[in-house]
Amino acid sequence: MKKSDFIIVGVLVALMFAWVGYYPELEKKFFPRPAQPAQQQVAPVTAETPAVVAAPVEKAAAAIANAVAKVPDVEKPVAPEQRLTLANEDIELTVSSYGGAVVSAVLKNYPETNAKGSGPLVLDFTNAPALRYAGLPVPAGTLEKTADGLLYTASLGDGRVFKRALKLEGEYLLSVKDSFVNGNAALWALPSLRLPTGPMTEAKGSTAMTGVITLGVDSFAAADGVRHWGKEFHKLFSDTTKAGMVTTTPEQIVPRPVDWVAAKNKFFVQILTPGTAADALDLSVRRAGEGRKNVPAEASVALQFNSEPIAGNETLTRTARLYIGPKDYSFLKTQGMEQVEVMEFKSTGFWKFMNWIMFPMQTGLLWGLKALHVVVRNYGVAIMLLTIIVRCIFWPITHKGTESMRKMQALQPQMKEIREKFKDNPQRMQQETMKFYKENKVNPMGGCLPMLVQIPVFIALFVVLRSAIELRFSKFLWISDLSEPENLLAGMIPIVGSLNILPLLMSATMVWQQKLTPAAGDPQQQKMMAIMMPIMMLFFFYTMPSGLVLYWTTSNLIMIVQMLIKKPTSVPVK
Repeated sequence: MKKSDFIIVGVLVALMFAWVGYYPELEKKFFPRPAQPAQQQVAPVTAETPAVVAAPVEKAAAAIANAVAKVPDVEKPVAPEQRLTLANEDIELTVSSYGGAVVSAVLKNYPETNAKGSGPLVLDFTNAPALRYAGLPVPAGTLEKTADGLLYTASLGDGRVFKRALKLEGEYLLSVKDSFVNGNAALWALPSLRLPTGPMTEAKGSTAMTGVITLGVDSFAAADGVRHWGKEFHKLFSDTTKAGMVTTTPEQIVPRPVDWVAAKNKFFVQILTPGTAADALDLSVRRAGEGRKNVPAEASVALQFNSEPIAGNETLTRTARLYIGPKDYSFLKTQGMEQVEVMEFKSTGFWKFMNWIMFPMQTGLLWGLKALHVVVRNYGVAIMLLTIIVRCIFWPITHKGTESMRKMQALQPQMKEIREKFKDNPQRMQQETMKFYKENKVNPMGGCLPMLVQIPVFIALFVVLRSAIELRFSKFLWISDLSEPENLLAGMIPIVGSLNILPLLMSATMVWQQKLTPAAGDPQQQKMMAIMMPIMMLFFFYTMPSGLVLYWTTSNLIMIVQMLIKKPTSVPVK
């Protein structure tokens, strides 16, 4: 790149950082968090006690050194179960008198399916209730409503009582206060306990993309930062996979303080945050399918607390918060301790060094989509407008790239002469070619700038669309869900399974663009690229979210218009 190119890129990067520094203030102004909801409602629920379904447990994967042993669950009591609901305008939780656990969560603002008239999304934890201590007897306690929530009380015998106060703190956040009351004069050695989230499965209608993991478990420790265990499922549980079987494998992980854990799918997450750091975490994964299709189907995670003594006539209190709701960036970023990273906006491993530019770009694109949606009320149109804005921002670079290609095209006859003249001396040919470029002020890499500029924006938008709850079930023209492939005529198309029109249109625009692109090199090679590139991109994009394909198609159309209205530039040859 020329010095002027570096200056342009530097200015754009500076503007991007200025944008990132200012957009949170704009977000507070245009997207304020809703006020605290009205008083929680508590109502009784009549339901039969569900049967206990114990998932088969296979041999665990290789345990990490010094791992904390899992304490087996205790069978449910024979006494009848009582259930009450705790609700606000966003969520309804059903709580059981068996351990004061959450057996279901209804997310009122999100439909379960994309079908017309669909009911709200229900997260069913019946077979593995959230917040039910493992290692503690599960007595048939009593549930009662209080001024601001629910109170669970259960006798554990010998004057020992377990109390749990549950309260919704607004939106999707549940506060938990557990009191272990030792009414006996003797010391109570409280055993090791596991406090779990409910299990998470992929949402109905969600399509998995090859190589993209959306079902997962995350954890955060002050010493380690955020860790995404979903990326390591294939290693942690590889020896438990058996063709044609459903397996569940508990694995004790991180025998050190943990500040929060999360179980998640593509759009929704449970985040369990203890008042004081837990001693370890324990994750479980259920797999289903055969052969290569044996993939994680359900994931859950628990906080592990070591045994702790309680003196006679003393009370041990533990607090926690459980978030059960959407991956809402605006809310999660207010919770601290990097909880917003359940959206995986920041890369780990090798690509971590790119976070300084990719993270601001991703958050900026998400804010831009939400801001444009406020104006146009349709995310498809918002994506197209965002594409135009991105193209305008990077227009100086793409313009210089296009001009460079035109200059290279005009110089092709002279370059061909140089190649013919020095075909027997490759080193001299290279020297003369570079000299020719310098004399005519041509950058041979300038034509690559338009594509190079699009790549980081494309990656950033892909990460945003991968988990942005805003795009779930968002419609545009014939597309019923911008967060998914179109999936028209599902199951009726051989090989690919369904018809996706937008990737075909995208490939067609690429062919058109290639024909308009000035030949800046070997015409034969460019002709081959004009054929291979659209085919390769069609294969790559066919199962991508429709919103992402819409962005690339719109970008191609803008480039085509730019080439059609730009007249060729005559270049004096020196």
